[in-house]
Amino acid sequence: MVKLLRSVSPTRAIMGRLFLWFWATFIVTALLAIWGSRLFFEDLEIVPIKPREVAALNQVVERIQDNRYQGAPLRGALDRHSRGGRGRMVAIDISDNRVISGGGPPLRNEDKEDLLRLVTQTSPIAVKRGAFKILGPVFFERDGSRFALFSVRLEMPEKQTPPILLFLTIALITTILLSWLFAKSLTNPILRIQSSAKRIASGDWQARVGRAAKRQDELGQLSRDFNKMAEQLESMWGAQKRLLADVSHELRSPLARLQMALGLAHQQNVDPETLARVEREADRMEALVSQLLTLSKAEAGEASMQKQMLSLVLNDVFTDANFEAANKNKQLQIDDIPQKTVVIDSMMFCRAIENVLRNAIRHSALVTRISFSEDSEHWCIHIADDGEGLSHEECERIFSPFYRATLARERESGGVGLGLSIAKAAVELHHGRIIAEPAERGGLKVTLSFPKS
Repeated sequence: MVKLLRSVSPTRAIMGRLFLWFWATFIVTALLAIWGSRLFFEDLEIVPIKPREVAALNQVVERIQDNRYQGAPLRGALDRHSRGGRGRMVAIDISDNRVISGGGPPLRNEDKEDLLRLVTQTSPIAVKRGAFKILGPVFFERDGSRFALFSVRLEMPEKQTPPILLFLTIALITTILLSWLFAKSLTNPILRIQSSAKRIASGDWQARVGRAAKRQDELGQLSRDFNKMAEQLESMWGAQKRLLADVSHELRSPLARLQMALGLAHQQNVDPETLARVEREADRMEALVSQLLTLSKAEAGEASMQKQMLSLVLNDVFTDANFEAANKNKQLQIDDIPQKTVVIDSMMFCRAIENVLRNAIRHSALVTRISFSEDSEHWCIHIADDGEGLSHEECERIFSPFYRATLARERESGGVGLGLSIAKAAVELHHGRIIAEPAERGGLKVTLSFPKS
């Protein structure tokens, strides 16, 4: 029975929840408006009575007792004197509490009860309930019966908030509050899905949607589908990394045999040019396999962290880079290295700096500059060249494996598009971040950011 009720419940669909929520908001707003109007305007209170109001009542009594009205029904006389802005005239028979009204719509039960309570008053008073004001009683006799005369008129409150303004205020506050709660119940799971999607896009394959997946509406189903998709992506990414590592390892053996065969061919005086070309291709394949293995190791999170002086770690890297730049008739400008201790895997860290630096030297026109900065949470290495630079779209893609923005130049240099991918994986291994952006004066600027220990 419970499962059946859940299956037909309108709250399982967003459309049903929208309908029910707006319907409930309307009902609650109406009830609060009615309650507020009664709370502020339906209290019975005694107000000062003006002498002219008492005089007007006495004047009506004199006319009713006039001989001209003695033969006419009392209701007709009351109706006649209710015109002209004096309000509705109401008479109550003292003997049986019969209420005789002078025309107009029927009196409310609350007003009748108030009139009957005032019959016992010996002198005229004025009371108000909401917008109705009652004046009286003034007593008179007619046809052998004793009557109490009252005047009932509609009089808006002078010092209180008009009802329409109160209703609007209550409706505004209620709808804002309920609408905000409803909007929050819809947007929170959407924001959780969005946050998880951003985490997956940044490489966190274990990101999942939590509480939103327990909902029974379309957003809950979307969250569960998102989690399934994330699990499949994580599985596919793991399989890709394993395949990459396995293929790289398997290629090592035929490469070793190929190099041995080349050595034997050299000894047998085979065509030197042909052997040289085969040897170059074998060296390229060896470099590719080596880079693939390095990338697999970095992405697998295999690191050996140790405390080391940053200047000592970077000295050898900058020395080699300076030598390479000089051979290409280019300059390398290096700011003073901060004298600080860092916790790093020196091999992967140096590989990241070296790959970015060699890429900058390769594409610079003349000068490559290295600078350092830090804030309260991170310390950074900035490597900027003065080459042609890249577009913003290319800056986001150059860290993808095998992506080459300038294919012809990469082929000439022997690159395969893995250097910056290895740099990215090595930086992320240190829980850091690497970004590329167009430099202010042209060229490309790459920033490697690392958290402070």
